[in-house]
Amino acid sequence: MKRILTFLLILTTVVLFTACDKTDKPDEDGGYNIYFLDGKTSKIVSETYFAMTDTKEEIVEELLAVMRIGPQNVLYKKALPDSVLIKEYYFSEDNRLTINFDTTYNDLKGVSEVLCRAAIVKTLGQIEGVEYIEFNVNGQSLMDSNGVLVGLMTDDDFIDSTEAEMNYQLSLYFANREGNALIETKTNIYYTGAVSIEELIIKQLINGPTEIGMYDTIPRGTILLNITHKDDVCIVDLNEKFLEKLPDVNEEVTIYSIVNSLVELPGINKVQFLINGESRDMYLNKIQFDGYFERKLSLIEGAK
Repeated sequence: MKRILTFLLILTTVVLFTACDKTDKPDEDGGYNIYFLDGKTSKIVSETYFAMTDTKEEIVEELLAVMRIGPQNVLYKKALPDSVLIKEYYFSEDNRLTINFDTTYNDLKGVSEVLCRAAIVKTLGQIEGVEYIEFNVNGQSLMDSNGVLVGLMTDDDFIDSTEAEMNYQLSLYFANREGNALIETKTNIYYTGAVSIEELIIKQLINGPTEIGMYDTIPRGTILLNITHKDDVCIVDLNEKFLEKLPDVNEEVTIYSIVNSLVELPGINKVQFLINGESRDMYLNKIQFDGYFERKLSLIEGAK
């Protein structure tokens, strides 16, 4: 989309955001609510933007370009990831806007997909002449996680979804009996958006497994002090109890129970650890601890 690229170049130097406005339609001065993610990636939030173009086709391009640039508020995040590409979009006679993504859209899963979809639909649904929005992926109609056709959407469909409420499946990793490998377990949670998915994962790991044959990886008394997600890095801040070694559990198993669980989430490729808000050079004098950790499949029992 060459015109989107042109808008991106223009808008990076001329971004006219104002204070956040909670209305769902452009105000009388022409302002639009551009939707982003809050700092916990648990709900959508908006900033007001004043369009520089006039026709609905041009405004669609412009608002999508602003979503690509990202929010002015440093605590907010993009709802439309840079990796998700739009091949084309077009209007039908019934005022339907069809957005055709390439297959990178399928990388969005669970809550991340719902919030991205909500942000796009609520942003573009404000445009006069856009009554319905549908998503295609590589020319095929979008199906939800249960294989059900999503179909036509309006901004009103997402009034109750600014804090996503849905069943969400997590992959968690606990220790095997010998403490030298990880075992994956999948668990379903009812996610309300009150806390971030990342926080839920750490707390589930701290609480320990509920299945026979799986064992704790995190020392009792460990407390999650803070967890943030910036770019593709999840930063986990724990108290000093995390530095106490569990008997019969390998140090790598403890670390990668967290890392492998978190990188299952879309948008997270690396994990960084802090202890009481500070970086530490070594973990239990065994593992370099002040860098970034990526998924380690070799520790998963049965992995090829």
